[in-house]
Amino acid sequence: MPVNPAKIRCSHPGCRAWAMRGSDPPLCSIHAGRPRQPAAGKSVGAPPGNDNGLLHGFYSRFLRDANGHPIEGADGTRLEGEIAITRIALHRALTMLVTGSTLGHRPRPLDAADVARLIGLAFEGARTISRLLEARYNMGGESESMAFMDEVLDQLSEEWGVPL
Repeated sequence: MPVNPAKIRCSHPGCRAWAMRGSDPPLCSIHAGRPRQPAAGKSVGAPPGNDNGLLHGFYSRFLRDANGHPIEGADGTRLEGEIAITRIALHRALTMLVTGSTLGHRPRPLDAADVARLIGLAFEGARTISRLLEARYNMGGESESMAFMDEVLDQLSEEWGVPL
């Protein structure tokens, strides 16, 4: 029996979820076909200023830059998109390591566990970019190899601020 005896289970066959308050017949939000209605005076969704999209934005339809604009080619459907997504993730991890705080409107300082996790993510991101660039190189053939390597080294030199 539930802690709140006024709770009713969804009447859809086989569903074990709790029904939405006031629904007739009693249905959960999924089977009612509508989002859960908030209680009076409350809103649904993240509070204003929530920056989780900066860290979890890879689950969204379009990857966005710092200004919120969709990034072209970063859709993850082609190799170039995968490279762009991985570079953005690496850039965000390195930015947090350099600044010592999270990204967004309300940054918070990183603790030791956050720093250790971000360092691991940075190394994994660099390895992933290396594998993706190698795959792109292998697909391009021998005729483009020198031009491709020059392009890669120029891009890495520019991103890292180190002459290569």
